Amino acid sequence: MGASSWWYVTRYQEDFGQALRVLQDEVLASGDFVDPAEWGMPVLRSPVDLFENEIYWEFLGTCGTHSVLDVNRVIDAEAAPELGAVLPVSVAEVLERYGTDQPTRDDLVGPDEQLPMMDTMPKWSGACMVLYADGVPDEIAFWGVSGD
Repeated sequence: MGASSWWYVTRYQEDFGQALRVLQDEVLASGDFVDPAEWGMPVLRSPVDLFENEIYWEFLGTCGTHSVLDVNRVIDAEAAPELGAVLPVSVAEVLERYGTDQPTRDDLVGPDEQLPMMDTMPKWSGACMVLYADGVPDEIAFWGVSGD
């Protein structure tokens, strides 16, 4: 199937891990992902199943869902990128990319937009950053790369 990128925006929560779980539940409910059931596996009932139920491990490691379901945790912004993890973008990188430490959803609009770290992140991982509205945290953007 090849590698593909994905990105989503969800409402802001202080806890990025909780925001990730809420977003994953929304994506699972939407059906907008490569479904392991199409590969003869049981219907995916929870995003957690991909990482905790070994019946899905080969699927996850070879094809994946090509969505935010392919990551399972948010790690510290100072950490190195990890397989299956979402890394928050540093303030320095946000400033360099957008000229402000408070980017808005409008800053992401445009077909040529290159999200921070997209060309350097390993497959099966992601990144995130806070988006602001009127100087207040409003949303969190999540993006990443899935597939082989």
